[in-house]
Amino acid sequence: MRLARCGTAFLFCAMLAATSTAARADTTTTVSTVGGVTVIMSGVTLAPRPPHATRHEKRPRTRAVVNRSPSEGAFMPAALPGADRLLRTALSFIGRPYVWGGSSPSGFDCSGFTAYVYGRLGIAIPRTADVQFAAGRAVQGDPLPGDLVFFQTYDWGASHVGVYLGGGRFVNAIGADVHVTTFASEYFRSRYLGARRFLPDA
Repeated sequence: MRLARCGTAFLFCAMLAATSTAARADTTTTVSTVGGVTVIMSGVTLAPRPPHATRHEKRPRTRAVVNRSPSEGAFMPAALPGADRLLRTALSFIGRPYVWGGSSPSGFDCSGFTAYVYGRLGIAIPRTADVQFAAGRAVQGDPLPGDLVFFQTYDWGASHVGVYLGGGRFVNAIGADVHVTTFASEYFRSRYLGARRFLPDA
């Protein structure tokens, strides 16, 4: 593994295994590079703790339609304007703890993480997963790196979200911490709702 410079600090992108009561599938470890950052990832199936949703935001009703999940493979180049910076920012928080209701580097929940990462680029998006899903532009076909991918987990409609990296992988706050997850996980593949875009189109 190599060290990557992110701002003035060195970023050591090591994936921490989150504990889970879910059954774990046999997987292999993958080493990939995103925007010059080396990511070591295993495709362990995780059963997530329900992501946080604040009560003061109205929850739109979204249909629980499971879409075809993105195909797995090598990381794709970031084609959307600002995507490289977005991915580097998101990956810089790998290993930060999961905290229910958290929206800062001291602890994130899923939508707090995505809102914070986009905010670092000067892009304000809603706070909760369901409202992010309703507000973003619908993505036709496979998402591009930097898009947000949504899942129906513990609640009706979009209740979990992550930042898509490409190649069937996304970074999200779930379980114990922020880490990279793969669509090879049956749990997420079967609960995928679709992707939304907040970055400008290429």
